[in-house]
Amino acid sequence: MSVDYNQLKALVKEAMFTGGGINEPSAPEGVPHRMPAADTDEKEQDMGDPKANKLYAIALKAREATEELVEALDDPVYDGPYENAFKATTALRKVLNDIEGLGAHPMPKQRVVAPPADQQKYAGYGSSYGGYSAGAWGGGDGAGGLEEGDK
Repeated sequence: MSVDYNQLKALVKEAMFTGGGINEPSAPEGVPHRMPAADTDEKEQDMGDPKANKLYAIALKAREATEELVEALDDPVYDGPYENAFKATTALRKVLNDIEGLGAHPMPKQRVVAPPADQQKYAGYGSSYGGYSAGAWGGGDGAGGLEEGDK
């Protein structure tokens, strides 16, 4: 008895794609994969303490203003004011992190400073000590790279 491979191929395709075969979707037609009712999370703009969010927005405006001032003072004549404005920018970075620690939830567009080191994913010394941050030499000092004299 000879086998007609074209007929066999047609039968296999028919079995795979019709009547609940392995390549047919198992969900009923017209039902989306994710129902809108399943999205029960609070909207991001409503998250966090409202008062802390308002304070965060004020501190963010102040931080942006000091950064603009630092940029404007970038001239050797203004070294003293430049240094003080730079320190103000650094202090406002800490203010933003502190307000966030008190319950503010900034929107992604408002996040202009890095979180504190203990909240960063790969912060040199935490639970990842000796892991990703250790680098190729396994040092774990966070510096990575070769020491002086290494070649």
